[in-house]
Amino acid sequence: MIDYRHYNVIVPKFKIEDLVAGGVKTLRENFGGGDFQEDEYLVGMGVKNATEVREVFEKLLELGLAFDEPSATTDDFTVVAKEGVWWPVAWLVSNDKGSWFIADVEAPNGR
Repeated sequence: MIDYRHYNVIVPKFKIEDLVAGGVKTLRENFGGGDFQEDEYLVGMGVKNATEVREVFEKLLELGLAFDEPSATTDDFTVVAKEGVWWPVAWLVSNDKGSWFIADVEAPNGR
């Protein structure tokens, strides 16, 4: 589970392993000094505001993830913020406590 933060940029580990040279280790090296969370399926970078979200976006794009500017969406990552999910992705379930990978059998009841 990725615990709730006012702004969480969440990436599934399978996308990281497929698209980022060095995989999750590279993400830890780039974001591990901040509010970095991970479980078996997801990585989350907690930030304080939308400006910091944009900084994380830009770094993720440099590392090999994609974002479609015209539609303002991607399936590679999403943002779960205090106002809700910025764009839906099929692999994520969220509530007011946190976010889980859709296939996480250990996710709490009442997701």
